[in-house]
Amino acid sequence: MAQNGNTDQKISRDTLALIIGGVFVLALVFAAYTYFNRGRSVTDTFTNRLEDILSTDTEREEQPTEEDTQPSNERKPSAIGTGGPAQAWVANDYQQGDIKAGNYTVVSGDTLWEIAEAVYGDGTQWTRILEANSSKVGFLPNGQQALIIPGQVLVIP
Repeated sequence: MAQNGNTDQKISRDTLALIIGGVFVLALVFAAYTYFNRGRSVTDTFTNRLEDILSTDTEREEQPTEEDTQPSNERKPSAIGTGGPAQAWVANDYQQGDIKAGNYTVVSGDTLWEIAEAVYGDGTQWTRILEANSSKVGFLPNGQQALIIPGQVLVIP
């Protein structure tokens, strides 16, 4: 009987130690979370990042030159940042020859792939356009996506 009492005490001590250890680990996790987030909420972080992106887009807008005001066979870009409701992105369905080599003004729905199909008849040639415009084309923070915006003028080799 004395042995049974010692076993019960050992189980309760082990259980108590396990509970205290678990509470300690939870406190450490909470402290680390609080330290690394220091008052930032997910919404604040998302809003700040969105404002950064939008301010970058508006900084890229340029004043029209005389060449831009001349009639052309190119489609005109849609307005950027008009404050209206967001529209769904729809890819342009270009055919080879729809876009000629030289300067091209990006319109809503364009991608480097679509432009390459229109110029070369092969979307995989989009890297030629990227290389010719490496200083003008932006990238996502992870570097995996080339970004072009309506109104941007690209050189098509």
